[in-house]
Amino acid sequence: MAADPTAAAAGGLRERKKMETRTALRGAAVRLYLERGPSAVTVHDICEAAGVSPRTFFNYFDTKDDAVFDWDHRLTGQLVELLAARPESEPPLEALRQTLRTAIPALVADAGWRERRRLLQAYPELVPKLVHSNSHMAEALTEAVAARTRLTADALYPRLVAGAGLTALRASIRTWDPESSADELLAMLDECFAALGAGLPEPRPAASAGV
Repeated sequence: MAADPTAAAAGGLRERKKMETRTALRGAAVRLYLERGPSAVTVHDICEAAGVSPRTFFNYFDTKDDAVFDWDHRLTGQLVELLAARPESEPPLEALRQTLRTAIPALVADAGWRERRRLLQAYPELVPKLVHSNSHMAEALTEAVAARTRLTADALYPRLVAGAGLTALRASIRTWDPESSADELLAMLDECFAALGAGLPEPRPAASAGV
């Protein structure tokens, strides 16, 4: 029996509306956190700004912080898919670098994500919550690396590769100016991976002027 195009269109519309609602809640949470400070924002405030009910909010998120860190949950699934699609002949660390390079431009192009980057700079107390949120990403990437290397997910090597790659990403993002281009962030990421590949040589101090 042929698929019902009307049902398919309705399903697509529902998914698009769900994504729009999720995006609105995420954007409202980040914006209000920046304007008022995290402790002064409630779920009700976020719902009012996004034009939805608290019941709708809890269909998507368990807490207000979950809305702020929603990018990380979405990024996890994307990274796993991209890593699985890399050529099997590619070394795992290089495959992870290319995976991150593919995902970053779209992330940086999202104005809301840049706002969240500024939020973390303004309220560093949120960083431990981000680390906790990213623990799922580390586990998912460990499993993806394990699948590429035909090792178990509890083996040391997959955890090391995933951990090193995510550390490179975090170091790049923390150093990067969110007002600058995605190319600058990618250059920092490449520098981090090059340093990892070279065994993390100690950088030489810059020569003093006039010497």
